[in-house]
Amino acid sequence: MSENQNVELQEKVKHGDFMLPFVQYVTWLPLSFSSFAMHWHNEVEIIYVHTGRCEIMVDLIKYVVCKGDIIIVRPGALHSIKQHGNEHGCLFSWLFDVSMLSYGATDASYLKYIKPFVDGKLEYPQIINVIEPSYHLVESMLLELHRVCDAKDVAMELDIKWRLERLFFVLYRDVFRRKELPKEQKQDAINNIRLVIDYIQENYQRLLTIQELAGLLHLSEPYFMRFFKKHTGMTCVDYMNDYRMERAVELLQTTNLSIMEISMQVGMHNISYFNRLFKKKYQMTPKEYRKGTEN
Repeated sequence: MSENQNVELQEKVKHGDFMLPFVQYVTWLPLSFSSFAMHWHNEVEIIYVHTGRCEIMVDLIKYVVCKGDIIIVRPGALHSIKQHGNEHGCLFSWLFDVSMLSYGATDASYLKYIKPFVDGKLEYPQIINVIEPSYHLVESMLLELHRVCDAKDVAMELDIKWRLERLFFVLYRDVFRRKELPKEQKQDAINNIRLVIDYIQENYQRLLTIQELAGLLHLSEPYFMRFFKKHTGMTCVDYMNDYRMERAVELLQTTNLSIMEISMQVGMHNISYFNRLFKKKYQMTPKEYRKGTEN
């Protein structure tokens, strides 16, 4: 897969800023969203399930996570989040650039301990829970990080940086292990899914056909559809619709375009179908959603 293709799948949201490339999110499912389509970003993401349950997919493997579970997503990993059935939940998540843990290009500690994690050379349980010996220590550190982010006390940037360094010390000492590189077959599947999703996200504003997408991988349409669903847990059409709804929400929040114009901009020329899909995902019509954000 080319570098340009891979970049198209990258989440475009900027997390944090130059002074502090770090951000905390508190997400309520399904109030914030019922699903967040598969994507990747350059930042580390750590997710803590504060309440309830949800479904998380990381590098094509699906997990049902529950209250107290901790998920670490390394930079570049494909991942998505979805409501589990009709259950509600609350997630704390922290995204940050690993450059925060480096003191320069010649930082030996970064090269020895952090870079192997970034490069995918360390193995760790995707779900860190109470069966892990250091679970309670890691959990308490994350909850304290949450408190610091909310308090916004003096020198908060230094406080956060210190806490992240201490967190990675505990993870490296107690959780991370050296591993073999992924099997070639699994890596090929990840690369192929990335290629297709890159293409969808680059071309979602126009009509896309299964034949066109299957052609990217030189597969027949039936085989391609089975392949995509097997590795992502959803059909290709559902993924395209889900991604288009997410882009529609951005336009509702940031522009004064009419609902019809937004529908067209996200590649859906049937306004009735657009409204049905939007209401199915967000439990309200686009008009109701826009009105709610204006209050």
